[in-house]
Amino acid sequence: MGMKTRTKIKTKSAKQAKPIRLIISENNKITKAISVIFLVLIMFGLFAFIIIGLYRFQLIEFPPFIQNLFFKTSGGGSQKGNDDRNIYEFLQNNSESGTENNKGYSLDITSENIIDAISKTTLPDNLYLEIEANYYDGGSITRTENMSLWKKGDKYKYILNVNSKPEESYINDSKTELTENFITGDKSKKVANPNFSFDNIPHMPNINYYLNLLESGTIENQRIYQNKDSNIAHIKYSIPGLEQWELIDVSLDTGIVESVRCYTSEQNDLYYECTTTIKEAYYDGDERWTAQTSINDSMFEIK
Repeated sequence: MGMKTRTKIKTKSAKQAKPIRLIISENNKITKAISVIFLVLIMFGLFAFIIIGLYRFQLIEFPPFIQNLFFKTSGGGSQKGNDDRNIYEFLQNNSESGTENNKGYSLDITSENIIDAISKTTLPDNLYLEIEANYYDGGSITRTENMSLWKKGDKYKYILNVNSKPEESYINDSKTELTENFITGDKSKKVANPNFSFDNIPHMPNINYYLNLLESGTIENQRIYQNKDSNIAHIKYSIPGLEQWELIDVSLDTGIVESVRCYTSEQNDLYYECTTTIKEAYYDGDERWTAQTSINDSMFEIK
């Protein structure tokens, strides 16, 4: 009887210990699962933080739909929300596509963005430009100016024709400047102005002049047009005190003002338009142009 009683007691103890081991085993599994989940979440958060950091510093790119989904600001503030981003990223991710044969972009952006993009554009070291300007009165052209301009570093040369007749030539070899008037026959040679620059060339629309005008005028519309052939900032602004409206196109590749149209009388009266054709524009060291350029030092020799 005693032996049987002790056997029963052992059997009863074993039956009580089994559920405890199961509970402990189950708790261990739950703890491990929770630990794994937390570890995965921490790793995912760290990975996401690194990816977002690389994106913010423009070291990686996301597809446009992902950018619009996760990074676009709410409401109508898509322009302001991207002011700190590269302007061309902003352009490609938020713009309207062009034609199928010439894929491009067209985008309305803020005045601050357009001025900032233009002011940061660097003028190429070497230029060959053809400029035509027409002055109007009552809808008819009263004066036409054509100018050929060459620039090589600090050296400049231009030839001006007015109403198809040669009027003036100018050469600046960075040390001496020679001006010749074909109408009067006068020639003037003097020491070159050390402060002479692209902005000082007469009859040549330059971006700094228009940037100054933009500060005194009111920008009514500004857009960027970009495709495989061009990268243009188009600006329409008005000068209330003069009752004058101007539309200008500026190349964001070269900083050259490619087109200007000036109106008065509620934009119905065109009185001035100017078009610049860029024949050559390249920076020093660009080997693609070295062999084929028409711009050489002999053009700027003063005899």
